[in-house]
Amino acid sequence: MSWSEFYLVVSGLITLVLLIIAFPWLKRKNHAKQDSLSNTQIVKQRLAELEREVDEGLISEHDKRQAVDELKLALVDESAFQAHKKGNAKLPLVIGGALALGAGIVVYSQVNQMSRVVQASEAIAALPELSQQLTSGNANNLTQQDIANLALAIRQRLRNEPEDDTGWMYFGRLMLSIGQEVQAIEAIDKAVSLDPTNSSSRITLAQALMTTGDVNNLERAQQLLLGLLDENPQNDNLALMMAVVSAQLGDLDNTKRFFNQVKDKLPKDSDMSKRLTARLNELEGQSIALGALPSQGEIERDAQDSQTGFTVSIELSQSAKEKAPTSGHLIVFAQDLNSGNRMPAAVVKLPIGEFPLSVRLTADNAMMPQYTLLSLSDVRITARLSLDENVAVAQGEWQGSVESPVKQGQITPINITINKEL
Repeated sequence: MSWSEFYLVVSGLITLVLLIIAFPWLKRKNHAKQDSLSNTQIVKQRLAELEREVDEGLISEHDKRQAVDELKLALVDESAFQAHKKGNAKLPLVIGGALALGAGIVVYSQVNQMSRVVQASEAIAALPELSQQLTSGNANNLTQQDIANLALAIRQRLRNEPEDDTGWMYFGRLMLSIGQEVQAIEAIDKAVSLDPTNSSSRITLAQALMTTGDVNNLERAQQLLLGLLDENPQNDNLALMMAVVSAQLGDLDNTKRFFNQVKDKLPKDSDMSKRLTARLNELEGQSIALGALPSQGEIERDAQDSQTGFTVSIELSQSAKEKAPTSGHLIVFAQDLNSGNRMPAAVVKLPIGEFPLSVRLTADNAMMPQYTLLSLSDVRITARLSLDENVAVAQGEWQGSVESPVKQGQITPINITINKEL
C-alpha cells in the first residue's frame, strides 16, 4: 500500500466517524423543522375554523378572541421550547465528537506501528546500496543497524515475491556473513530449489555447508561439488574446494585426485597447500591392515591421545541463568583456530544439568579418527547450550568460547563462561 492510499483510507475513516456522530443530530434537526411546519399549519387551520364558527353563530366574537389568544400563547410556548431544545443539543454533540475524535487519535497512535512502517520504508530504500555492499564482499563493513535494515528489507521483498531466488540468495549470504549458518543454508537451499540451473547458487550452498563442520553437511557439499565438477571439470576453484572438503571427511582418493589438479597452481608457500599436503600424508599413513594387533608405539600413541586435551570448567553468566534453555544438550567442542575449517576436532555432548560443572575434552573425543586435537596447535573451545544435538548454530541457543594452545601429552585446565545468545 502506497502512502497516498494510506492517507486516503485514513481520511475516509475519519469522515465516516464524523458522519456517524453528526447523523442523529441532523436527523433530529429535520424532524424539528417538520414539526414546526406542521404546528403552524394546524394553527392556521384552527383560525379559519374559528372564523367560520363566528359566521355561523356557533360562538361569539369574544369567544373567538379568547381562543385566538390561547392559540398564540401555545405557539409562543412551543417556539420557546424548540429553541431551548435546539440550544442544549449542540454542546453534548460537540463534546462527544471531540472525545470520540481524541480517543481515536490516541488509540491509533498506540497501535499504528508507524515507527516500524517508517523503518521498513527506510530499509527498502537502502536495499540497493546495502545489497551491492554485500555482493562485493564488504559485509564486514556493515554495522548492526545496516544488517538489521538489510534483513528487514529482504524479508519484505520475499513476502511480496516468495519465488525470487535472488532475494533468497541475498538473505542467505547475509545470514552467512553474521555466522547464522542454519538460516543461511535454509535460505540458499530455497534459492537453489527455485533455480537449480544456477551454478553460482549451488557453489554458495556448498560453501555454506562446509562452514558448519557437520559431517552430514560436508558429505552433501561434496556431492554438490562433484555435480558441479562434472559440468565444469577444469574449474580449479571447484577442485580446490573439493580437495578441502574431502580432506575434512578423510576421503583419501578424492583429496589426492583434486589436490593433484590444483597443487602446481598454488603458491609454494601457500598455507592451504601445506595443510592439504600434511593431511594427505596423514591419511596415507593411516592405512593399517584390518585385524592387526596394535604395536607398542600405537599403544603409547593411544595413551598420549587420552592425555592431550583440556579440563573445561563451565559456568553461566547472570543473563544466561535467566534466559538460556534449561533442557537440551550441553555441547563442548574444539575447532582449529588457525584455519577456516569449522569441523570440530573433539566433541563432548551431555544433557544440560546443574552449573558450574567440569568436562574433560581430549583427543579421544574426536568425531573422526583422522582429525583430532593431536593434529592442531591452537584451538577455540566452545561450550554451547543447544536445543538439539547438532553442533550447527540455532536461534535461541547460548554459548561461550575461549582460545588456547594444544599441549601435546598434557591436560590443560581452562574456564568458560556461557554469556552470549545466538
